[in-house]
Amino acid sequence: MDLLKLEKMNELLSDEMKNQRVLGASMLIEHKGKPVFRNVYGSDKEDTIYKVFSMTKPITAMALMMLYEQGKVDLYDPVEKYLPGYRDMKVCTPEGLVDAKEKITLRHCLNMTSGLVYPGAESEPEIMMQKLYESLHERAVAAREAGKPFSNLDIVNELGSIPLLFQPGEAWHYGISADVIGGVIEEVAGVPYGKYLEETIFKPLEMVDTGFFVPEEKIHRLAQVYSRVDEEGHLQKADEKAYAWLNMYAPTKPPYIESAGGGLYSTLEDYSHFVQMLTAGGVYKGKRFLGRKTMEFLAMNQLNEKQLPTIYFDSIYGYGYGNLMRVMLDTTVAASNGSVGEYGWDGLPGTYFFVDPKEELMFVYMQQIEQGADQCFRRKMRQIIYGAIED
Repeated sequence: MDLLKLEKMNELLSDEMKNQRVLGASMLIEHKGKPVFRNVYGSDKEDTIYKVFSMTKPITAMALMMLYEQGKVDLYDPVEKYLPGYRDMKVCTPEGLVDAKEKITLRHCLNMTSGLVYPGAESEPEIMMQKLYESLHERAVAAREAGKPFSNLDIVNELGSIPLLFQPGEAWHYGISADVIGGVIEEVAGVPYGKYLEETIFKPLEMVDTGFFVPEEKIHRLAQVYSRVDEEGHLQKADEKAYAWLNMYAPTKPPYIESAGGGLYSTLEDYSHFVQMLTAGGVYKGKRFLGRKTMEFLAMNQLNEKQLPTIYFDSIYGYGYGNLMRVMLDTTVAASNGSVGEYGWDGLPGTYFFVDPKEELMFVYMQQIEQGADQCFRRKMRQIIYGAIED
């Protein structure tokens, strides 16, 4: 790579910081197994801890595929085989509730084609899920204070009471599917989800600062969260409402649910170990986590021609989706100088990573902004990285 061209990244970040659109960030670029660029900006430090939100999902996909390689799950298994809360699912239609024509499978969940939703206000299932989340939160906090905490399985099973947005397999919709997979993993592994991740992924990958809460002795390392205050994207420190909305009001306490879809805290260093393993085809420091063919499957688009047009995220124009990650299909639609087959995911406050198997290239970026990523800024970072490739 042309390292001088990568210095354009510092110019870009300097401009963003001067205009108060970024006030804290960190990043790492590696090419062919070697670090070629790393820097920390603004209020962040080398050991800053970030909540990575949906960048938990690729770790969840890997955790399930480890069980898959052991023959403990089949991706066509119905979720109800492991979680009884997903029996006899209903689908919300303009004419009312109807029976699901087929059972939700693990494959549906990995590809976000289950019809399961997140809380929201745009559809009846999302409104119902919002009310259930609020109720669950109140009841779970009270149960924990009473010394009778809910288990992940209790909560994930109850989420199955909300009707689906569409028939399983009919379309793509971002929802609680990864949390459901976490419940399945917990049931199959026979241990709490966080413990399973700690034993099978975090310790072997030397992810020493990654988990579902921040220990009290590390809380001083937690990243400052910022909020945009105007259309120009100017930032200020987030208030208590922002922290509550981001579910970061009590980061030192174990959460009432170890969310497999968005609950992890991590650092640039820790998360880069996970991405290094992906980039190396499933190997980290000589230890193989997934087989070569499984890694190939993990990085494939899994959506069919009917499902692909239903992707509605502006952050993944030109991409397909599979195994809880985006997969580049058309660089012209993405307006990208990258590669077909590049894959990865991001998190709510703008955390982001990609792996490019063809170029043996990886990028991890961390920030904490309440309203998430600026897609223009993200594209510019990618353009600089790919523009520096010469060998």
